[in-house]
Amino acid sequence: MNKCILTVIMSLMCFSFTLKATADAPVLSSKQLTYETSAILHNIRLSEPDRLKIALDFDGTAYYNVESLENEIDIYLFNVKNGENIQNSFDINDFTVKQIEITSYESGLLLRVPLKHGLAYKIFSLSLPDRLIIDFERTIIQVKNNEQICEGLDYYDITKAVDDKLVLAQVLEVDPKKIDVFPAIGEPEGAFIYSVLKFFNPWTKEKQSGFYPATTSRIALQNNAIAGINGTYFLKSGLPLGILMINKNVISCPIFDRTALILTSDHRAYIDNVALDAYFEINATKYPIMGINEKKAPKKDIVLYTPYYGVVTDTEPDDFNIIVVNDVVVSFECGNSLIPSNGYVLSAGMELSELLFLNAKKEDKVKVAVNVVPFLNVSATTESFLHLIGGGPRLIKNGEIYITKQEENFRADVARGRAARTIVGIKNDGALLFVTVDGKLKRKKREKERGEGHSIGMSLTEAAYFLKALGAVSALNLDGGGSSTMVVRGKIKNTPSGGAQRKISNAILFEPQSRR
Repeated sequence: MNKCILTVIMSLMCFSFTLKATADAPVLSSKQLTYETSAILHNIRLSEPDRLKIALDFDGTAYYNVESLENEIDIYLFNVKNGENIQNSFDINDFTVKQIEITSYESGLLLRVPLKHGLAYKIFSLSLPDRLIIDFERTIIQVKNNEQICEGLDYYDITKAVDDKLVLAQVLEVDPKKIDVFPAIGEPEGAFIYSVLKFFNPWTKEKQSGFYPATTSRIALQNNAIAGINGTYFLKSGLPLGILMINKNVISCPIFDRTALILTSDHRAYIDNVALDAYFEINATKYPIMGINEKKAPKKDIVLYTPYYGVVTDTEPDDFNIIVVNDVVVSFECGNSLIPSNGYVLSAGMELSELLFLNAKKEDKVKVAVNVVPFLNVSATTESFLHLIGGGPRLIKNGEIYITKQEENFRADVARGRAARTIVGIKNDGALLFVTVDGKLKRKKREKERGEGHSIGMSLTEAAYFLKALGAVSALNLDGGGSSTMVVRGKIKNTPSGGAQRKISNAILFEPQSRR
C-alpha cells in the first residue's frame, strides 16, 4: 500500500540581524568572546494578539546564538542580564508554546522555548528600540507515530493547525485486498446467561431489544478484531438510524436517501446513495415491504421484523402478524408477537390485514426479497454487496468536494460548526482511509486542559478538504461527536469528546484476512 505522504514542517530559522549574532557554531561559550558592554533583558511580550509573535526587549546590544532542537528552541544570550521585572519563566499558554524558561548561562542567559508541536518559525532583530522577535508560522501539518499494525493496515497521527486553531486526527489506511473490513453490532456482555434465561422463558412478550449498545473497544474484542472505529448513527434503543447490512442481512432501512459505504465480497469499496426494493411473495402475490426492524409509521403498511430487532415485535393490537419459520408460515397473530430465532415476522397495518388473512394460510411458502439499489452505476453487481454502513452526508464525489448536508436532511448538530468526526474515504487505488478527528471536550475536561491546547474538531467542509489532501476521491461522514472512537489492539487512539468511550450501536472492524 502506498502510504500517505505529507510534508512534515520541521523547525526552520531565518535570521536578519541588527543585534549582534555570534558565528555559525551551534553554541559558543561566553568565555570565547569579549564584550564592550552588557545588555539588559527588561521585557518579554507577545507583540501581536492574533498570532504567536514573541518580542524580547533589550537595553543595549545583545550577543546571541540560537540552537534549534526537535521539541524546543534554545536562545543563548551571551552578554545579557535579567532586568528587575524578568522572572524565571514567561507564560504564553498557546497551543504550541506554553512558556519561555529563563536560566543563567555562564555570564549570560539561556532562554528555552519548549514546543508542544513541531512548527516553522523565524528569528530576526529590530532596532530603535533593540529587540529580538520570534515569529511562529501558525499553519502546520505534522505526521507522526507512523506504525504498520499488520500487512495492509497502517496507522498515523496528524496534527493540523491554522492560526490559533488546532486539530488532531488519527488515520487508519487500509488495503481491502489484505484486510477484511466489516460492520458488527454489540452483543450482551452476559451472552451465555442471557441465552439460558431466554431458553427457560421463551414465551415472554416483554420488549427486549436485539441491540446491545457497547463501546467500540468491546465490539472489537467480541469479534476478535485488530482495530475498529464507530459506525453509523443510531437511536436510543440501539436501532441503526440508516441502512446497515451485515453479511447480506439487511438490519435497517436507509432514510432520507442518505449515503452509504458499500463493501463487496470481492474486497472493493464504494460510496453511494442507496435505496431498498423489498417485498414478500405468498401464493403468487407480491406485497411491498416498507420497513425493516422499526416501529410502523402510518404510511408504512408492512414491516419485516427479524431477530436483530429483539425478542418481540412490539406492534400494536390491531396489527396483523404472519409468523414465518424457515420460509414457511407457522401461525398468525395480532398485536405483539415473538420473533422466531430461525425466522421472521411480517406485520401489516389495518389496510392490508384482511387481504393477507384471506390470501395466506399455515404452511404456505413465503419468499422475501430485499434488493439494494445504488443510485449511480457502481462498477459492481448488487449481488456482490456484502456489507453496507449508512452515514452521511457525502463529502467528496469523483474527486471533487461535494457536501450533501441539505439534500440528506441532516440536523444542525451534524451539519453546522466544528465537531469530533468519524469519516471514511476511498483513494484512487482502492485503499480506504478511516479517520477520527478529536473535538471539543466536555466542560470540566476543557477547564482542566485550558492552556494546554486541544483539538477543536472539524466542520464538514474542513473534513472534506482534509480527506482530499490525504488522497481520497470519494468520502463519507459517519456518526461523530461523543461516538467518535478509534481503537487499535485494544487501545483508544483518539480522545473521545465525552472523556470516555460512549456505548454505540455498531462499529466498523478490521481484521487480517489470514486470521479469518
